[in-house]
This record gives sequence, C-alpha cells and structure tokens, in this order.
Amino acid sequence: MKHTFIFLGALFFFVGALTASFAQDFGDPPNGIKHVVWIGSDGFGAHYVNWDELPNLKMMKENGAWTLHMRSVFPSSSALNWESMLTGAPSESHGYRTWGSKEPDVPPIYLTENGRFPDSFYVLKKKNPDFKTSIVFSWEGIGYLYDKSAVDSEVFIPDNRDELVLETAKKQLAEKPDFAFIYFHDPDCTGHRIGWGTPEYLATLTRIDGYVGEILKYLKEIGMADDTVVVFSSDHGGTDKGHGDLLLSHMEVPFLLYGKGVKPGEITDVVVNYDLAATVVWLLGAKQPQAWRGRPVRSAF
Repeated sequence: MKHTFIFLGALFFFVGALTASFAQDFGDPPNGIKHVVWIGSDGFGAHYVNWDELPNLKMMKENGAWTLHMRSVFPSSSALNWESMLTGAPSESHGYRTWGSKEPDVPPIYLTENGRFPDSFYVLKKKNPDFKTSIVFSWEGIGYLYDKSAVDSEVFIPDNRDELVLETAKKQLAEKPDFAFIYFHDPDCTGHRIGWGTPEYLATLTRIDGYVGEILKYLKEIGMADDTVVVFSSDHGGTDKGHGDLLLSHMEVPFLLYGKGVKPGEITDVVVNYDLAATVVWLLGAKQPQAWRGRPVRSAF
C-alpha cells in the first residue's frame, strides 16, 4: 500500500509537470469580447502627453481605462520592450536584450515546440487554431520578435511609412481578426532625428493620434466596435535624441484600454509593459504560459 501511494504521488507530480506550461488562470474575462486591436507607437513617451493636442486618445482616456505610468523593462530600448509586450515576460526570460536584437541574446528560459519563447500569437493559436491573427509594422526589427507560424496576415511596410501602415491595417481589420497588432514607427524616428519634446516630435504625437482616430472610426464602420477592446501603448520615451537611460522620461509610457467591458478611470495598479500580453490573452479567453510574468490588468474591467 505504501508503494502504491508513492507511485500515485509520483504520477500526479509527473502529470502536473506536463501541464504546468499553461497553468496560470486569472479567472473569466468580461463577456462578449471577440476581438482585441493593439495599436503600438514607438517612442511615444508619457511625459510628452498633452491630452488637448490628442483628441482621439483623450476620448479613449475619458471613456476607458488609462495610465501614464506603465513602465518599460530596462533598458528602455525598442526590440526587447516590444518583445516583452508580445511575450508577457521580462528580457531575462525571453532573452532579447538590445535595441535591435534579431534573436535572443541569451537562451530563453522556456521554449515552445516551435523553438521560441511563447508570444501572444502563439498562445491564442494554441487555444484556438481557428483564431485569426494579423500584424502590420513599419520597423524591420518587429519582424524578428514573434512566432510567424501563428500569424495569418503579416505585412512589413518599408521606409517607415506609417501612413501605409494605417491603410494596410484597415485591409486587415476588414477580415475581422480576433487579434490584430498595428505598429507605427513614429514618434521614435523623429525623436532620434530631431529630438524628444521638440515641436516636430510633438507634431508626430498628433499625427499618431489621428491614425488612432481613423482606426476607431473604421472599427465602427465594419461593425467591430461593439465587441472589441482597443489597446494603445508604446515601448519607451526619451530625451534629447536618445533613450535607454535611468530616467522615468525614458521608461514611462501611456497605456490605454477602450471598448467592450472596459471600466472608465485611471489605472492605479502597478503596470509593467509585459502585463499587456497577459491582458490580451486573458481578454480572449486563453490561459497564459507559466513562463510568463505578466498579469492581466483586471481592475480596468
């Protein structure tokens, strides 16, 4: 009998180990959410936000959940921070450590059967292979940060032409994807070329706000607005012509949630950028991998 208990204990441990990779369950999301559209804008620092100059983001703020204190992982450079938002984990876990990492700089702490650290696209496809996923981006570096086998529609727009990102995003949204990631390279380009906080930089914030407005308008036109959550975020801020230093103006970015089931008001919980992926997969009913460290921002719903 004693040996039987030992055997059963070992069996339960083994089964637990097999299922641990998708063990985190944060409860049920709000009812009726069918789509998540994530709009990312590179270098959009929270310290430069003037809501009166950003009418569409201001509307999202007034009718949704928001914070200007979502923090990047360190250092506040692009590739590793977009990877953290996509994968729900810090760089120590996914392995990307530099501005332009094209592959992990250190081996990821966990790998899927596809040989990558699990990202949002992978997790959602694992839950439901019929989920439609899409991505359009205007910085080449984004193309190295996600599991291509889990993306149904991917488009890279060369030469940092964000206006073409908008037009392509509309075409992708017309297919009503379950999860869409829309990435704009500015204001990062202008920050590096002219400087964060300059009139030219602030003008790019207004232009991105206009793109956000166009996307929100289009979601209404195609009948997606009523069952969609729209997310807006950035990877870092900056000063002068750079970023990556130990400064909050480099590390704090806006984070907004708007749409189905969102409770209006300022988010007072601590939010780190890897909480974005956790929020996305939770909203779409998927359990996140145990290897992730993000938590869904449940207080916003």
